[in-house]
Amino acid sequence: MMLDKIIRAIKANGKVSDWRLTETVKRGAEWYLVGKDLDTARSVESTQYSLMVYVDTPGEPKTRGAYSLNLHPTASDSELAAAVDRAVRAASGMRNPWYPIPGPQAKPLAWDVRTTAGAFADAEPEAAMAALKEALYRHDGRDGARINSLEIYLSRLQKRIVNSRGLDRAYTSYKGYTEFIVNAGVGQSEIELFGDLEFSSLDDVRLANAVGDSLTQARDRLAAVLTPSCDGLPVLFRGTLAAQIYSYWFDAAQAQAAFDKTSPFALGDNLGGPGGGDVVRLTATGVIPGNPRSSPCDADGVDLVPVPCIVDGTLTSLVGPITYTSYLGIALVGEHPLFELGAGTHSLAQLQAMPHLEVVSFSDFFVDSTTGDFGGELRLGYRVEGRQRVAVTGGSVTGRLADNRGRILLSQELETHDSCRGPAACIVPIATVAKAG
Repeated sequence: MMLDKIIRAIKANGKVSDWRLTETVKRGAEWYLVGKDLDTARSVESTQYSLMVYVDTPGEPKTRGAYSLNLHPTASDSELAAAVDRAVRAASGMRNPWYPIPGPQAKPLAWDVRTTAGAFADAEPEAAMAALKEALYRHDGRDGARINSLEIYLSRLQKRIVNSRGLDRAYTSYKGYTEFIVNAGVGQSEIELFGDLEFSSLDDVRLANAVGDSLTQARDRLAAVLTPSCDGLPVLFRGTLAAQIYSYWFDAAQAQAAFDKTSPFALGDNLGGPGGGDVVRLTATGVIPGNPRSSPCDADGVDLVPVPCIVDGTLTSLVGPITYTSYLGIALVGEHPLFELGAGTHSLAQLQAMPHLEVVSFSDFFVDSTTGDFGGELRLGYRVEGRQRVAVTGGSVTGRLADNRGRILLSQELETHDSCRGPAACIVPIATVAKAG
């Protein structure tokens, strides 16, 4: 058994203070489609081993170096010995403050793969591909736009994490991903858009809408006018763009940001203010149904339970890996991959009824987790005033979330995004929109 061979190589080295070994067995299916036609279908099987080696230095203050590497599943004993030796030499050159690694966890993992995978858990990945294709192609042809090409990936991942302190965690999860290109128009007026989506269950409405929205956007790009002056208009973000705004608050609750002093907030700070916006309520979590980033434990094997980080607008708790929670002397809660953001007080319809600029896509959108600066070059948006909703393109949107503290409005409706489950949309009232041309 390869796991045992690797552990023997680690122990034989004699210079490893601690270690963590992760085995990932992948069973997956992949479909590549051109138009509606299946061009290539294949099955994928692989096993991966990831090793983290820790080397401590003697004396005071005690320090720890860590180095990670991947090991080939067919490596020989001599190859494993050489790889461990390289890792030890690399880790020996590091002098980080010492921190522990977790030992055996008190309870079995509270994990039901069906929570995130649904019907996928009852069959091999290949059996789900036809239903995934049907959902993704449901709106093909909407508004005269078509799917040019589409790829579907679905994998079952069986993961086991063991370490030198007796920890042993194993669980199964599913990861799905699709990327697609849609076209609208012909000849020199043709528009081509790229889209993608992560998923872990057959949520056919979410899958169908992801492609359907891109088809509509391709049509609207054909008719879009250059972005005019939008002075004084708030900006409405939806979907993935909204989730990037929300991640600013989640990033502020990270133990590493607090230790590195890059977080814009400290424990006990109120993130709001007298601006009339919605109160932020955020909980770090390991599991969101339908989200492939869900996990019952973090990379170190620490069990993940929900942690309320921002309660009624106040930062009350931090989350993060054992390295940084140890440095800060706070409770070990693990590194949560996801978060849930509470609903706001306005319906999506109410937000959309306000005069605003709705941004749909950028050439590249960023949110700086330290300064709160955000921005990007606008590829498609909608200028909404009264009964008029006009597609616009060009120009840029920039701003600072610090200037919008306590002013952001959140929708009542919640959606599953790549990084969280949170409001479907938000209104950011203070931003600069540079007109095109």
